[in-house]
Amino acid sequence: MSEETIDETPPPVRDRPALDLSGADFDPARGAVGLLDAPEHTRLRRSVTAAFTAHGVERVRERSRRMLAELVDEMLQDGPPADLTEAVLSPFGIAVICELMGVPPADRQGVHTWTRLILSASPGAEAGEKAKKEMGAYFSDLIGLREGSTGEDITSLLGAAVGRGESTLEDAVGLAVLLQIGGEAVTDNGSRMFCVLLTRPELADRLRTEPEIRPRAVDELLGRLRHRNAVGLSRSPLEDVEIRGARIRAGDAIFDLGPHYRPGGTLARLESELLVDALLDGVPGLRLAVPAEEMPFKKGAPISAPEALPVTW
Repeated sequence: MSEETIDETPPPVRDRPALDLSGADFDPARGAVGLLDAPEHTRLRRSVTAAFTAHGVERVRERSRRMLAELVDEMLQDGPPADLTEAVLSPFGIAVICELMGVPPADRQGVHTWTRLILSASPGAEAGEKAKKEMGAYFSDLIGLREGSTGEDITSLLGAAVGRGESTLEDAVGLAVLLQIGGEAVTDNGSRMFCVLLTRPELADRLRTEPEIRPRAVDELLGRLRHRNAVGLSRSPLEDVEIRGARIRAGDAIFDLGPHYRPGGTLARLESELLVDALLDGVPGLRLAVPAEEMPFKKGAPISAPEALPVTW
């Protein structure tokens, strides 16, 4: 389990040379929202900023707490052993991002299936591209229905932006797909966090007996856990350049987030705090059901996380 610290907030870079956007990891479509620059990107991102502020995320806290309590109760009723990821972590993360996005409960499993196909390399590029198009069509319909909406969820905010002429429907759909996928990817934070706590029970015991340190511990864990096998969109400079004393040669793959830095940090913290409280307090005997070295990890995925967390109590 890597504890490498990665600072995902890059320093501002001025006077950047022209960049080749063909990326070493994947070739995003030109015009995709992830590649937009100011002022288009700034205007589009501003339309959903309110949903990712502390107030916006707090809006879904109580509903998220209730959904989580129901999942934990169901796991306890079914009895041990259980896969913590399947029983609690994954369905909780899906429900929270869908709640924030404004995806109706009846549609959430379908949206989750599309996300898994897009994020996983195993079904193949064709299946992932098909899933992305289907998800795009879904959000196109949903955002279109919410033009002029005063709702606080993301699709309502995007619909309102389209209705005001501040965004095209195409760009709004692109952002919705990006946020849904990224938001569900954030759910793997729970798997990584409990992988640490279950393989180091002394840490879990301390958080049980000292609940006042949990918020600080969550921040520390989120800061230290490796989030991705890669960070950002891979880009290549078209000419040699020196930035802050670092020499980057033409053709070198670099990662540049800048204004595209993910907005989901507040959401990740909310989910993690709720999970720590619910599982450490609600299942005090929670422990791994298999040796740590036998835990399966995801393969061929951009997110480094356990495939399953077999537990007992």
